[in-house]
Amino acid sequence: MAEIIPILRDKDDFDKQIKILTNLCKEDLESINTLILEKLDSDVPLIYEIASHLILSGGKRLRPLLTAACFHLTPNDLEKSLKHIGLAAAVEFIHAATLLHDDVVDESKKRRGNLTANEVWGNKTSVLVGDFLFSRAFQLMTKFGNLEVLKILSDTSVIISEGEVLELSNDNNLEINENIYFEVINGKTASLFSAACQVGGISAGGKTSEISALKSFGTNFGMAFQLIDDAIDYTSSKNKMGKNTGDDFKEGKITLPIILAYGRSNVSEKKFWKQKLNELEQNNGDFEEALNIINKYNCIEDTITRARHFSNVAVDSLDVFKNNNYKNCLAKLAIGSLNRLS
Repeated sequence: MAEIIPILRDKDDFDKQIKILTNLCKEDLESINTLILEKLDSDVPLIYEIASHLILSGGKRLRPLLTAACFHLTPNDLEKSLKHIGLAAAVEFIHAATLLHDDVVDESKKRRGNLTANEVWGNKTSVLVGDFLFSRAFQLMTKFGNLEVLKILSDTSVIISEGEVLELSNDNNLEINENIYFEVINGKTASLFSAACQVGGISAGGKTSEISALKSFGTNFGMAFQLIDDAIDYTSSKNKMGKNTGDDFKEGKITLPIILAYGRSNVSEKKFWKQKLNELEQNNGDFEEALNIINKYNCIEDTITRARHFSNVAVDSLDVFKNNNYKNCLAKLAIGSLNRLS
């Protein structure tokens, strides 16, 4: 049986930094959660039922946390401002809307260890509630943001959609190259990380150079985060996202470990990948064989190497800010994101 590579690092680093940053932003997060609950309300009870099923089912509130932390990263005279609270809630609604839509497109049955909304209520209702959350997000943008914020978040919504369509158009395509893959993960993950950071800094009245630095931090942190997510499917017996090892393989998802493995494979191995991921003709033992090939060509280690590059760039982006608890936590969070493998 193929061996799942153990990554011997401090696995608690990321969760530890999340807890520390959550404690630093405790009051903000309480206000953000209160506003989210308020804006989930609707005259149509089913909307609240479905939206709360996803939004209140757990999760670290990572993107709103980034908005809050980046607001406080730069010393300002706006400590009593509520702009970043409203924009953090908007970011979370955008994220939740994309998850509802993604689960329909991917025909997913589980999210965060629970049944997906589409599995419980059906595809049509899930898509419409996702549209509702997008609408709520734009209401919050117009109330708490300015034209710069509106441009960032509306542009991000476009980039997310483009990333999702690009991923769908390359579904089961083993010929996809790394550049296209990076474009996909920038769209589906890194772009919203970046936007979350930028609107926090804008709410604090940050300088142009500081907003640019936050954009770079969020983008590169998001890229590293998604790379590790994609590696987790081939390294953990049961990962923290509520997925089992091999879920991506079973669905025929082409992520970086597969791109690297396919590119390095011999003729017979390429035939294996085409049969299992292009045609989805999978049998017992196929995932173990996939692991053998991935391990043979050091594809997990090389995925981590790429993630580490993005993580390092993210940390370097914070150099424009003075040292404080928020800067230190954000830097450690980016580094700790590499340690989510087990």
